[in-house]
Amino acid sequence: MKAKHVATAFGCVLGLLLSAPASAERRTMVIGSGEVTGFYYPTAGALCRVINKEHPHDANCAVAPSSGSAANLAALKSGETDFAIVQSRAAVQAAQGADAFRDSGPMPELRAVMSLHGEAVAVVARQGAGIDSVADLKGKRVNLGRPGSFQRTMAELVLEAAGLSEGDLAPAVELDLVEEAQALCEGNIDAAFFTGIHPMPEVVATVEECNATLVPIKGKSIEPWLKRNPWMSKAALRHGLYDGVKEDVPSLQLKAVLTTTTKMTDDEVRDVLKAIHVNFPAFTRLHPVLKGLNKGDSAHEGIAIPLHDGARAFYEETGLAK
Repeated sequence: MKAKHVATAFGCVLGLLLSAPASAERRTMVIGSGEVTGFYYPTAGALCRVINKEHPHDANCAVAPSSGSAANLAALKSGETDFAIVQSRAAVQAAQGADAFRDSGPMPELRAVMSLHGEAVAVVARQGAGIDSVADLKGKRVNLGRPGSFQRTMAELVLEAAGLSEGDLAPAVELDLVEEAQALCEGNIDAAFFTGIHPMPEVVATVEECNATLVPIKGKSIEPWLKRNPWMSKAALRHGLYDGVKEDVPSLQLKAVLTTTTKMTDDEVRDVLKAIHVNFPAFTRLHPVLKGLNKGDSAHEGIAIPLHDGARAFYEETGLAK
């Protein structure tokens, strides 16, 4: 009897759905994010919040957790999601079918919508090590991080941008993130690379406990390197983020980028951007990682794949096109 009632109820719901006018249908948009304990997940949640606020009757934005950029791009390619938050460099690699995306092949349909927060590099030097610039790392004991780690990749990219390589160090050290702060304070290494959302607790520890200093990432080689690698962009470790840091410290960063594909219509993408921009101040207050975002930078910073036509049209209309 119970099963019969359930079946009857299901039939009634199905009948209502089939008889509902097309105008009553709500479009579900899914954004691929990241681990629930990371930063991509709450960022996607903030995006959905403003989208749903502006389109309460015709859109239903939902967040899909994932293991990160690679999983998000795979889901976007298969059509499981409509948008995805991915790292700026990973977006370029996926579009080209390069490096980690070689087996899956190029993704020419991949498009950018806007850039979001960045993960910046902090080069931290031991007090008295004689390191005032990245060039001064030559011949020093520098921790690059474990092979294959994100920290290691970013350290190698910064060295490359500065015209150096691992071979210029004496020799490179391979500690993980939780070990390098202690090694720096104990004098076992002269400098270390830390990449993430700032302020980072590991950097706070080195600055406050052993008077370590932040090294500016700048120099003549940086600009031409950035032109060749537009997925990396300039950043600044703001004064006041760390104890005793009274001026902004130049740095480099990888941005999180909201992406989609050519399957999304121009109007759909424009509506998403309109919802975000109408609520931009409120959007940036929804999570600390979004603090400091501005409309101008979000239209181009760290974006090295083609913009979606809908995004380009929106930025041209609002005077944000580069």
